Amino acid sequence: MIPKNNEIRIEVTTKCNYKCIICPREDLTRKIETMSFELFKSIFDKINLETSQYSTLTFPGMGEPLLDETLDEKIIYAKKQGFSVLILTNGSFLDVERFKRLEKIGVDSIRVSLYGDTPDSYNTVHGVKNSNYFQKIKDNLTKISEIKNHTDLLLTYNLVDGSNNSTLESWIEYWKDKVDLLEVWCPHNWVDGRSYRAVQQEQLKTCGRPWNTPLQIQADGTVNMCCFDFDGKLLLGDLKKQPLKEIFESPMFKKILKHHTTGDYENSDLICGNCDQRNIDRSDIMTYNSKFDINERVKSVSTTYQNIMEPME
Repeated sequence: MIPKNNEIRIEVTTKCNYKCIICPREDLTRKIETMSFELFKSIFDKINLETSQYSTLTFPGMGEPLLDETLDEKIIYAKKQGFSVLILTNGSFLDVERFKRLEKIGVDSIRVSLYGDTPDSYNTVHGVKNSNYFQKIKDNLTKISEIKNHTDLLLTYNLVDGSNNSTLESWIEYWKDKVDLLEVWCPHNWVDGRSYRAVQQEQLKTCGRPWNTPLQIQADGTVNMCCFDFDGKLLLGDLKKQPLKEIFESPMFKKILKHHTTGDYENSDLICGNCDQRNIDRSDIMTYNSKFDINERVKSVSTTYQNIMEPME
């Protein structure tokens, strides 16, 4: 059973130039590497020969995609196959000329993580020391907002008490009329990588992902269950060696599906057992959205806005 979703997420690199306090990079044991264009093309073609269900390609992951020197080549290849393309970035390499190139080759949207509205708040949350970073990125994004044409510019803010909460109001006021979407989130836990959200004692049986998840592909071509599984503990298979059907008939996927059906995670050894994504009360997840109803937004994926909470059997 391949989960019913139209999005492929490919982590093109695990390299990153930031050390954000909300990101557990210090616990990452996976290899620091960049996916070659040859591997990208091979797995992209394999997927789309096997199924026609996918139409959106997103470049997210534990790395900064704009560090990938072959990213443009990958985007062009996907666009030629009729795919929408989305990029998630920290914005540090997104100057006006880079944006123009990305828009020219057809990128549909770029979502920038911008977690502060002063140099101090920005540097604290993003884990950088250069005092010029914030103003440079703010100036670049402001100019981009003035010249962008068909590529949407989205900004997200992760609200960290004591670090950037005092600058939130000014951040919203400055950007609300400049970009296509503003979202303010409470950081999630990366399952067991952080502890920003309380894991509730009573939880939902499932987050819905075994039925509805985007296809999560890591930089080495392996498939894991979930974007919150940053270190690949829920590894399902390897697209270099296996077709999708085999991967989603693997013992690990069947095990995950079983426990998400029963809601019993005791003695399962699955990280899902202590995950904030199964919380019943989701009122603390998002504090501001410029476009969507918050109560509905928190039930959907962060990229294509498809509802993920309800299983599709």
